[in-house]
Amino acid sequence: MAWKAYILQVLESVGSPAYVKRLVGDKLDSRSSLCRFIGYPKETAGYYFYDPAEQKIFISRNTVFFEKDFPSDSRRDKVLIDESSEEPQHDNTTSFEP
Repeated sequence: MAWKAYILQVLESVGSPAYVKRLVGDKLDSRSSLCRFIGYPKETAGYYFYDPAEQKIFISRNTVFFEKDFPSDSRRDKVLIDESSEEPQHDNTTSFEP
């Protein structure tokens, strides 16, 4: 039973951004690229990724996930609940800092 709980802890969210290590490249090129996690392959260990720059889908095992930076969270409206009013107020401001 303990191994099933562990397996559920390592599941990643589909669509989450991740930096994937590139296996080939020039000495001065970047060592990783920003991709999107899209699933798990059945035939091998690793993860399916989509690279928007090259528009390719590939399998990789060397990656770092950023689940807190999920892309849909930044576009979703925040709802502010004020105890004194009956209706929730929508906050459409963005808190992006470069």
